[in-house]
Amino acid sequence: MNSIEQIAEKFKSKKIGLFFEEELSARSSFKIGGKAALLAEPGDEESLAFALTEIRNAKIPYFVLGGGTNVLFSDSGFDGIVVSTKKLAGIDVTKDCPIKSGNDTVSQAQEAAPVIVGRNSVIVGRNSVIPARNSVIPALDAGILKPTVIVRAGAGASMASLVSFAEREGLSGLEEFAGLPGTVGGAVYMNARCFDREMSEIAAKITWLEWTDNAQAQDGDAASAGAFRVKSAVFSPSDWAYKKSPFTGTGRVVLSAEFIVQKGDKASIAQKAAAFIQERKNKGHYKAPCAGSVFKNNRAFGRPTGKIIDELGLKGERRGGAQIAPFHGNIIINAGGASSADVRALVDLCKARAKEKFGIDLEEEIVLVD
Repeated sequence: MNSIEQIAEKFKSKKIGLFFEEELSARSSFKIGGKAALLAEPGDEESLAFALTEIRNAKIPYFVLGGGTNVLFSDSGFDGIVVSTKKLAGIDVTKDCPIKSGNDTVSQAQEAAPVIVGRNSVIVGRNSVIPARNSVIPALDAGILKPTVIVRAGAGASMASLVSFAEREGLSGLEEFAGLPGTVGGAVYMNARCFDREMSEIAAKITWLEWTDNAQAQDGDAASAGAFRVKSAVFSPSDWAYKKSPFTGTGRVVLSAEFIVQKGDKASIAQKAAAFIQERKNKGHYKAPCAGSVFKNNRAFGRPTGKIIDELGLKGERRGGAQIAPFHGNIIINAGGASSADVRALVDLCKARAKEKFGIDLEEEIVLVD
């Protein structure tokens, strides 16, 4: 029995779905990728922490998968364990309270409720302050703000389900993310940006798993080397950046996120969300299997990456079954039977031509998984 099979045996006693030789193409919006030796799908946060702890202590390669909308899997698959957060999909309202301007203090009963301190900062609880870069609270209206609500969503909840929940409840602040594929965890991890609005502008408390070494572990005692433990915090906007969060590249695994939204008119919220979805359709985001923007936009370049690739005359360029979308330079589509190698060839082509002609170093936004 190999180490993956041994781990799988341990998982059977927990709320963890097991999928051997799972086709990763079915788990990716690109519809590309080989098989994972094992895909594990924990049913709750405790099971997720258990699974990741066992995998890491056994020194088995692993990859944490959300919605698979920003990922390019290798044609040869993944010779390890892919851990899906799909089942962590709960969404609920955790706080509902009015917010006032001025110097109001937080009462004992409202300890966790956000309160305005002037125009540019928000207190969550008594001691946590979010200094606003672009204030997460709407403009003051005659000294009184609309009631503010805290919505909590699990990492595996789709962004579509979160936006739909907000629409049904008459909660405004998430409309720009309507139509964004993928999960809440993925959107937080990469600080998703849609129509000039970022996750960091509405995110309050984030809860995650973080690896903690066990100082008492004995040499060679893999079972007690450490564990993934639950942590949570309210992050300052200074901890976030363009397409970068306090989790990017850290090994931390997002469990859930709380978002600051405001009560509003249901019809207006639905109309605004529908307009953003239509704009995505007009840009061709849903025309073919893809992973959205392939490269990050760098403001130092003076123009969007899609425009740069257009100027290079690469729109419509093909390698095998992959194509730089004729309708958008920063999207590579699976035009039929594309392989990971086909997509990577186009990625390399864009990077080489941009460097050669403009001296620009394009940086991938998609995650390449080998």
